[in-house]
Amino acid sequence: MALLFAVIVIMVTTAMSLPPVIRIGAIFTEDQKDSPSELAFKYAVYKINKEKVLLPNTTMVYDIQYVPKDDSFRTSKKACKQMSRSVQGLFGPADPLLGAHVQSICEALDVPHLEARVDFEPSFKEFSINLYPAQDHLNRAFRDLMSFLNWTKVAIIYEEDYGLFKLQDLVKAPPSPKTEMYIRQAGPGSYRQVLREVRHKEIYKLIIDTDPMYMQQFFRAILQLQMNDYRYHYMFTSFDIETFDLEDFKYNSVNMTAFRLVDLDEPTVADTLKHMERFQPIGHTILNRSGIIQAEPALVYDSVQVLRMDWQRWTAVTCLDLPICRAIGRNHGTMDCRCTTISIRRVQISLLSVGCNICFSTTLRLKIFSTIFNLSSLMTRKITFF
Repeated sequence: MALLFAVIVIMVTTAMSLPPVIRIGAIFTEDQKDSPSELAFKYAVYKINKEKVLLPNTTMVYDIQYVPKDDSFRTSKKACKQMSRSVQGLFGPADPLLGAHVQSICEALDVPHLEARVDFEPSFKEFSINLYPAQDHLNRAFRDLMSFLNWTKVAIIYEEDYGLFKLQDLVKAPPSPKTEMYIRQAGPGSYRQVLREVRHKEIYKLIIDTDPMYMQQFFRAILQLQMNDYRYHYMFTSFDIETFDLEDFKYNSVNMTAFRLVDLDEPTVADTLKHMERFQPIGHTILNRSGIIQAEPALVYDSVQVLRMDWQRWTAVTCLDLPICRAIGRNHGTMDCRCTTISIRRVQISLLSVGCNICFSTTLRLKIFSTIFNLSSLMTRKITFF
């Protein structure tokens, strides 16, 4: 009887323990090599391995592959190559087209897939978690904010073709039946022309969905056309508006509003960013010069932590505590995300993004309720918690 008991104990212990080495894979586009997103991914793995209390007796190793942008064939081959190396989880890529191909491969092979990208397919994905906010929730947030600000005449300026697709719910169901929508597509070569048309129509409320790469050119067009007084209110879809140089807009009473995912006022987040800044190698940066991290690297860092928490949960009797966010879970099969309480003080690891409430919906998409900030005469300031 004693021998049988010993065998049962050994079998249970083995089943609940993780292997000594866990291999994970990540796919980045070639233009993301040594980017803040890649460095944030490496730092997340480094931090988990350094703090042995997170995954005791287990070391995470990563296999990073780079693929050409918009080349789904090579991306699929790279993903299959990583699968042949027995990766236990696959991250990325952030490109909407490539990410969909990798997600389908992971689903076919029952491999956990974590990503942070815009996804227009709200259908259920059993083995995938996307930390990027679901577009329908973002549109609802924009609609609520427009209603609160009483916008009745609005111009929507988008750059990429999918930009209008992202905001189509907002266009189809505006906050009020009386709301007038003026929709135009614009790029770096046509910013001034489109803004001039908006000014001619006496529209002073604008929703801007433009490529962050050209944001400074858009700001320059605003200044050149003198559309920067108290009458104008710009709402940006980018989560990284704080990372841009807004010095030229601080003293002319123009209104600029945007959502952000990273709560810089949270002590655990500030501490994580401070350590992350020390990790970054010479010549490469995760944070910008003002010490602010962009949304994509923050979500990449968090995605590694989410997978680590899932592994840790299976080796623990009680559910994990998330340090910043309250997770309200439902059973989703193999990607079960059930969690209960939060204690920032009891857990040393923190998620960077979303200093807020989180719940995984039935489609494993992240619902977010984040902060809104506004540009005042002196500095960017948080005006509410959404």
